[in-house]
Amino acid sequence: MTFVLKSGKHDRRHTPVFFRVPAKELAEIAGAGALCVKPGGGQRVPATYEIKDGEAQICFVAPWLAAGETLPIALESCDSAPRMTCEKTAIGAVLYMRGGWFTEYCARPGLAKPYLGPLFEAGGSQITRLDFETREHPHHRSLWISQEANGIDFWNEPEGVHGFIRNRSIGDIVVGGAYAAFTANNLWASHGGEPVMNETTRYTLYNTPREAALLDVDITYTAAYGDVILNATKEAGPLAARMAPGLSVSGGTGTIVSGTGGVNEAETWMRRAPWLDYYGTADTRMCGVAMLDHPDNFGFPTYWHVRDGGLMAGNNFLRLGAMELGAGESVSWKYRVVVHSGDTNAANIQGKFEDFAFPPLVEAI
Repeated sequence: MTFVLKSGKHDRRHTPVFFRVPAKELAEIAGAGALCVKPGGGQRVPATYEIKDGEAQICFVAPWLAAGETLPIALESCDSAPRMTCEKTAIGAVLYMRGGWFTEYCARPGLAKPYLGPLFEAGGSQITRLDFETREHPHHRSLWISQEANGIDFWNEPEGVHGFIRNRSIGDIVVGGAYAAFTANNLWASHGGEPVMNETTRYTLYNTPREAALLDVDITYTAAYGDVILNATKEAGPLAARMAPGLSVSGGTGTIVSGTGGVNEAETWMRRAPWLDYYGTADTRMCGVAMLDHPDNFGFPTYWHVRDGGLMAGNNFLRLGAMELGAGESVSWKYRVVVHSGDTNAANIQGKFEDFAFPPLVEAI
């Protein structure tokens, strides 16, 4: 099967590319084995595929393609073992990147809510905070999902009244050459156990260079137990991250840069931007974490709840008002998290956003 990859109006470097083919045709090529994409004149690139409803969704990471260029590609079977893997654990899941530990999704019962982390830069230094002894915003744990819903605080964890986000299951684990992924199915409930809503989040880690690791976080809230109001507070996400102390602006080496040119909290807090990058120096190496909003998300480009002390979170609710979900209704968000070496420009965060928001296309020949 042959196709053409079209870069569109943007340069592409280590870009996840998705396209679909009939499952029957893919089976004739890959059988039960692994799949690769062969660019014209280039080396084979490992792929990951998932089959649903008679179609196969194929993904590969395109190494490089200049704006306006096209590239013929073909699907081929290959014998390589999955480079991206995921393992379910007793308390969540672990993501591995090319055989090495990348991060863990932790839903330990003693916690008020799950988190993903910690996150490390390519050289091995920790860049998100995970400190269970701290008294300063102890509820800020690496990368997490939370906010206020139906007047219940799932963010601040005030003793005796906060809500709980309980993991019900880890499923839909996929491993392959291009990415590894899993889905966390969670119940949001009051402190007394009354259900509020369901949360289903898909985490996808791509086979890119470790210096610019890409993690997609696709979140869906469902009002499965009656009406839900997502309240208009500054402690809102749904997605948030807390940088390690050494990478904060206040007391560390950090710098905040937004996609509209804002620098640090004074120019980024509760201002809209398509992305936000928080970087600094860890063990003499420049590195950081960027969060990319998606044009399909509610209120895009998002307002940011970001602090010089190390916090960053998207939050449209404080400025745009509460969101009401009727019984049975859902709302979804798509984010891409970039764990990178170098500063904002060196990591090409604007280019990463363009890849996420306006991906290249694949067409059959």
